[in-house]
Amino acid sequence: MKKTPKLIVLTTLVILLFSFMPAVQGKANSRPIKDFTDTNDYVVAWYDPETNLIIFPHGFWILPGLEVIADCEHHGSVLERDLKDGRIMYRIDLHVKGAYMLVGDYGVNPFVFEGEMDYSFTAVVIVEGEFGGPVPNLFEVWFLGAGEAPYSHITGSGTGTFLVDALGFTAGDTAKVKVNQVGLTKPEGHPFYPGIWPVEIVFIH
Repeated sequence: MKKTPKLIVLTTLVILLFSFMPAVQGKANSRPIKDFTDTNDYVVAWYDPETNLIIFPHGFWILPGLEVIADCEHHGSVLERDLKDGRIMYRIDLHVKGAYMLVGDYGVNPFVFEGEMDYSFTAVVIVEGEFGGPVPNLFEVWFLGAGEAPYSHITGSGTGTFLVDALGFTAGDTAKVKVNQVGLTKPEGHPFYPGIWPVEIVFIH
């Protein structure tokens, strides 16, 4: 069977992910998701350079203080692994229901669409530290250079209402939204800006 371009991309990313996993690993520990939500309020925002749409689970920095992950129905776990070289690897698996959601038209209008969404989120980060220490803040790892970020993936869907006339819809219209992001952070030579992840799709229908 001939592979589709998307399947080829996903297969390549999985291979790359495993190539980032260190060969020598020490003790491991499964920790409650609360250890993640204690140090992380949000899962950032996700931008589709083709549709120009950007989605903000929990409102993120657009409406700070409105809602955080811990305010929603959620579950998951954190796998912590000692890499035996002064670094700790964390794999975060998070599932959230009923998160407040904003969608904006990037650079044009940050308040195009609002509603609720469910999403599943996975991230792998590697930082210098001690086994059993605080789970890293993803924003600091991704954007402030506080560690390595080999992998991230969010997939979600929700429903909402248009706040303005946009994208062929009229203010007050209801619609559905989907988001899918998968990849390694800051791939070499990626053409888009912000362009931090190779596959980002935000779609309203």
